[in-house]
Amino acid sequence: SKLKYLKRLTEAEVTEFFNRLFRLNVEARETGNWSIVDNFLEEQGDKIAARVAVPMIFDQAPWSPFNKRLSESKVAVLTTGGVYVEGQKPFNTDGDHSYREIPLDTPMDQLRVAHTHYDTNGVAEDVDAVLAMHRLTDMVADGLVGEALTPTYSFMGFIPDPSGLMEVTGPEVAERLKEDDVDGVVIGTT
Repeated sequence: SKLKYLKRLTEAEVTEFFNRLFRLNVEARETGNWSIVDNFLEEQGDKIAARVAVPMIFDQAPWSPFNKRLSESKVAVLTTGGVYVEGQKPFNTDGDHSYREIPLDTPMDQLRVAHTHYDTNGVAEDVDAVLAMHRLTDMVADGLVGEALTPTYSFMGFIPDPSGLMEVTGPEVAERLKEDDVDGVVIGTT
């Protein structure tokens, strides 16, 4: 919840927030209209998060133009969905900047998800919703993509402190993709 940022506000701002919330709860109880509380929480969460969240700043664009025909390109897929293979260490759902390698030929029944910050039910039915590994191999088979990189790379997208991702694991995976002569990457987000 964006309301976790309340701890970064001044004591007076937090007091005002809870006073307004209390008044709206009283009004909602009297009228039976609880949407005013929901609207207030959503609105305040957005305002607080926008005010205190640290923006990510890059010195340069972290991508480059795609100059090759897709049918002649080597493409990789990545995900922030917390997908891993049975037997690998699950992601820490409290925040984890590490990654897992997933071979493209991994059977569906060996794929698992460790993520508590999105509804993972759909991933159990179709992993391609967040990690398009089977769609990529289909596109290679149809001649639409030249080659698919194996392994794929999976991250767990809940990373409260992204410094480890930005300084260690992100550059490490980027270097591996570069060494493997990957022309493009499809990133499945949650």
